[in-house]
Formats: sequence, C-alpha cells, structure tokens
Amino acid sequence: MRKIVYILLLASCTWSCSRSLDVAPGDKYSNSVVWKNTNNLDLYVNSLYGALYQFAEIGGPDLSDGYTDILKYSQTYMDTYHNRICLSPAFLSPATTEAISPWSAAYTHIRKLNEFIIDARKYAGNINAADLKVRLAEIRFLRAFVYSKLITRHGGIVLRTDNENLDGPAQKNKARATTKESWQWVISELKTVADQLPEAWDNNSTGRITKGAAYALLARAALYAEQWDEAISAARKVESMANGGKYALMNKFEDVFYTPHNKELILAAYYKRPDLTNNFDRYFAPTGDIERYGGYASPTEELVSQFDIKTGNRWERFSWDNPEHKANPYKNRDPRFYATILYNGAPWKGRTLETYVGGADSYIEYFDGNARNRSVTGYFIRKFLENKVKDFVSEKGDQYWIEFRYAEIITILSEAYGRGKGDFIAAYRYLNMLRERPGVALPALPVKDKAEEYLDDLQKEKMCEFAFEGHRYWDLRRWKKAGTALNGVRMHGMEIKKSGDSYEYNLVDCDKADRFFPERYYVMPIPDFEIKNNLACRQDPAWQ
Repeated sequence: MRKIVYILLLASCTWSCSRSLDVAPGDKYSNSVVWKNTNNLDLYVNSLYGALYQFAEIGGPDLSDGYTDILKYSQTYMDTYHNRICLSPAFLSPATTEAISPWSAAYTHIRKLNEFIIDARKYAGNINAADLKVRLAEIRFLRAFVYSKLITRHGGIVLRTDNENLDGPAQKNKARATTKESWQWVISELKTVADQLPEAWDNNSTGRITKGAAYALLARAALYAEQWDEAISAARKVESMANGGKYALMNKFEDVFYTPHNKELILAAYYKRPDLTNNFDRYFAPTGDIERYGGYASPTEELVSQFDIKTGNRWERFSWDNPEHKANPYKNRDPRFYATILYNGAPWKGRTLETYVGGADSYIEYFDGNARNRSVTGYFIRKFLENKVKDFVSEKGDQYWIEFRYAEIITILSEAYGRGKGDFIAAYRYLNMLRERPGVALPALPVKDKAEEYLDDLQKEKMCEFAFEGHRYWDLRRWKKAGTALNGVRMHGMEIKKSGDSYEYNLVDCDKADRFFPERYYVMPIPDFEIKNNLACRQDPAWQ
C-alpha cells in the first residue's frame, strides 16, 4: 500500500476561506524536533506542499477557465467573481485583484519556504547530506512554482529569494523585478535544482516532486518567457524520460483523470477522503445529482463545437449549420468530448442526463444576479467529476488535480518549434501525437506553414485536450489573443426543447452583455496593500 504524499498532510490541512486549500503545520514544533531526523523533517517538508495545493483549482469553486470563452458561471454574487470580472468594467482593480490572484497567500508560502531553506543551514546537522540536498531541491522547486504563478498573473514581481537571510523589516521595501528578470530567476533556479531531484520516489513517498516535475515547470516557464531553446531543452529532458518508460500518453483519454499515478501524470495534488477532500462535485455536478447544488459553471457552445464529428467515414469540424451534424449532434464526436462534457442524453450514473428545458438537469436562462445552481448553457463539466452515486455534500470528493501531465510537454514542444523556431513540420509532428494516440485516433492535421494558421490549430487542440485544467486563460493572455476572444463578445449555450422523442436546438446568448477584456488585463494589478506596505513597489502603469 503506497503512502503517498497526501497521507503526511492529513493532520495539517484546513480550508482557507473555502476558495483554496492552504496546508500549514497544525502545531508548532521546535527546530530540534523538526531537524532531529529525516522522518521528522519529511513531515515538515510535506506540510509545505500547501504551496502546490494553493493553486489546485479543484479545491474550490474557482476555475480560471471561467474567465475565458469555454466556461460560463451561473453564479454572479455567490462565492465567485467570474461574471463580475468578465462583465463589469469597474470590478477588477488593485483593491480586488486577489479575486483572481492570491498574492498574500502566495507570499505567505514563499516566506515559509524561505524559512526552511535558511533553517537548513543552521539545524541540519543530524540529516544525511544526500537526503538534505533532495529536500532542499523540493522546497526550492515549490518556491519557483509559486513565483511562476505570480509572474503569469502580474508580470514582474517582488523576488524575495535570499537563501541565507530571511527578509525582515529592513527589507520590507523592495522593488519589483522586470518580467524578464522574474522569469529568468525561475528558469535559473529550476536548472539548478532539477538534477538534484529523484526521477522517482519509493512507494512510501509517491506523489512528491521529481526531476520530471522540475523539468516540466522549467519547460512551461521558458515557454511563457518565450525562451524557445530553453523550453525545448527542458521538454526534451522529460521526453527522454518518456522514451525510457517513465511517462506516456494514456491510450484511453478518461483514464488520465481517474487512474491515480498513471503514466501521463508528472505532478498532481492528491486528496484522500475523509480527511483531505474537495467540493468539486458539489459545485459542478449536474443538478439532477445533488439537490440545491451543482451547476456553478457550464461549458460553452464555443468549447463544445471545437470537438470534431465523424460523418460517414470522415472526420470534420462540427457545425450546427450542417444538417447531418444537427440531426445527432452528440454522436461520433472526438472521444475527448465524452470525457470532458456532459450533454443532453449522456449516460450518467445509471440514468440519462436531461438538460432540455424542464428536464431533471434543466437548462436555465442566465441573468445578472441569478443565484440558482443550474446549467446556463445546456451542458455540464464531466472532467474530474466522480462517476458515483453518493452524497457529495456530506462525503465530498477526493479527485486529484493535475498540475503537469505529459500531454502538456508535447504541446510545449509543438509550440516552441512552431511559434519559436518556425519549424512547422516538427510542430505538427508533436501536435498530432495527441490526436493519433490510441483511444483518440483522429486523423493527423496537415502541416501548415503560416504562424497564425498553426496557432489556430494549436488553440483548438489545447481547448479539446486541456479544458477545465487551468490553461486557457493564461494561454490567451500570453498569446495576446484575449482581446479578440474575450472583449466585446458574448458566449453561447444550447437551449434544448423536447417534443416527444425529438429535440429542438436553439443557440442562445448565455452572457446577456458584452464581455470586457481591455488591454490592461494582460497584466493583473499589484494589490493595494502591497503598494502601501512596500514603498519601493510600483504599480503597473496600466493600473495607476
């Protein structure tokens, strides 16, 4: 029986404002106890994995895809800020930026991680040098991970990275690094620690950070920084591990999300019922599953229509204007569709889903202030939901959150070769690995030699592959596509009316107002309290 990392966290995990999972030691132990031996130290190390859980979107009701074109929240004033940020020009500001970026929590984690690194110089005399080196590499990975999340949101950030002295009152006022400097620190840090981590842990520690995770984060950071050669080099390190049998694309797409420790997973945040749980099902399950709950957010038709359909012997882009497609719109779709979307007529927990008007999982028209948990698009999320009949209000869920999986490494290689190097043959070779793997078995995309056409194909494949995994919003921002995809537009759903055994499909506006994504949204504002408390920190000019 493998005692994976979450077992070490159970006694020290608490919900933080119901929005994310914050993991902190439940008791204070003296340094002499913590650093007495490796077993004690590992309890401390694993409590610091709260930095990973802080950004595990499965932990609360806030999915970053809800700020994009692929997911529409039905809630306006309960628990989430998605509709206010998308639809209200006045809502997002330096006073409200923590609605989308947990700045204070992130720096709390950074401080704890810095304390560990500094304490190791003072108290680690009883710890085997090789063991200590690995634990320090874990902690430094987590610190780089948190910084990468902040940089993705804010651009240049305040780097507090002294490995010898903890910043105190004298160091309170510290200027932001530039975006380039910030990414460069993350990249350099990961290059330093990656080879100090094991390729795999023993069965008592499965789930801890590995060399593969460090190179995966390095590849993502370099991609976001548009350091193409660094991204390729790091991703190729993970690819070489895959060639050696460590990682692989899963043949059956849904197994990626329901088979713990499968070969596609590189780093995941694990949960274990009843002590370490999440409310994902309670928030997002079909409303026919959970009375008064579910349906916080619904996949949009903009996403659903991205999944190809097979008509006769040919695969083609789905279109509601095609009578063949409209006659049976949810049959013979890209296999990833069925692991991602719950739709009208879908088999689900021994019943048939009814998202038509008046059905058990009925569609409801969105309107501002709607507090009812119903689908406002005619669809529900399938990915990550538990396929069990149970009371998720009292029992909650223990699905894992995927931070890195091998499919992302494939897309990093594709994008770095395509956008970065102009090598579209290599770019499509990697992109088609996702389509051609067994269990998906879609035809290869033809190679296109224009950057914009390639990016269109990359966007489509990433939407189908990674929906609800927390990629879309950050992709649109770094590609500078958010202004087109999210500004001055409305998203759509499908109102379905049942008449006997037939259905009428009507495309509906599920926003009821134009969305708002001005140029300044490409960089989130620094919180007001940081500007007030840190006199050397300057607000981004767009938010002054």
